[in-house]
Amino acid sequence: MNRALKEGADALGVPGPDKRQVGRAFTRAAAGYDAVAHLQREVGDALLENLPRLELSPERLLDVGAGTGYCTRKLLQRFPGASLTALDLAHGMLLQCRAGSSEGRSLSFVCGEAESLPLRGACMDLLVSNLALQWCQELPAALAEFRRVLRPGGVQAFSTFGPATLQELREAWARVDGHSHVLEFPAARQVAAALAVAGFREVSVQSRLRVVTYASVEALMRELKGLGASNRSPGRPRHLVGKRAMGAMIEAYAERSEGGRIPASFEIIHAYARRF
Repeated sequence: MNRALKEGADALGVPGPDKRQVGRAFTRAAAGYDAVAHLQREVGDALLENLPRLELSPERLLDVGAGTGYCTRKLLQRFPGASLTALDLAHGMLLQCRAGSSEGRSLSFVCGEAESLPLRGACMDLLVSNLALQWCQELPAALAEFRRVLRPGGVQAFSTFGPATLQELREAWARVDGHSHVLEFPAARQVAAALAVAGFREVSVQSRLRVVTYASVEALMRELKGLGASNRSPGRPRHLVGKRAMGAMIEAYAERSEGGRIPASFEIIHAYARRF
């Protein structure tokens, strides 16, 4: 195995967020998720736009981290004759996905996690995952599972966040304390290395920076909470953040304000690969 690829993949094996807490957070957010998931839909649309270039005619599809079903419904429109499995860690999200789906379609719902997919091997032609893998404890384990459930020649396509995501929030907190308040995200080169190590070929990984502005730091924090994206990193503070610390962070962040709005960076990584 190429040493650089191995080291790149190993770098992703750091402890991630607590999965039970992540599942509970997203279940709590499920009912109001669609009202604030503007970026998630934008990223999902961009992810799916490149699928026709892959010369696909899949019969069985898997949506990992289906959430409320935005990409699920798009995939069913794109491949109307295929059967699709929507999988999510949060039971509440699957209930929303089911409620928003048309009756009579070949659609099933499974509660499970990416690192241990409750599916038999070589059963899927296409696997899609939109902004879900950042919640994995170990991305290489999830990619190994992706390869296991894909048939030979099958394609996986996923989006995730890169290290520049919420860099402004991370830097503002760094001026207040030494705790981790924002998840650590893998770089595009690490994602590409992990895909190669997992045995995928025709690997294509692109990264772009999307800057969204908000009326205030508080507005950003409310949106993150509404998305279920609360801080679940291992290095997070084990106590409630006090008003003084929160105020200091907001003051530090607000120094970046331009025209009365604050910026929030999101590094979007899109990855496509084929299983051989």
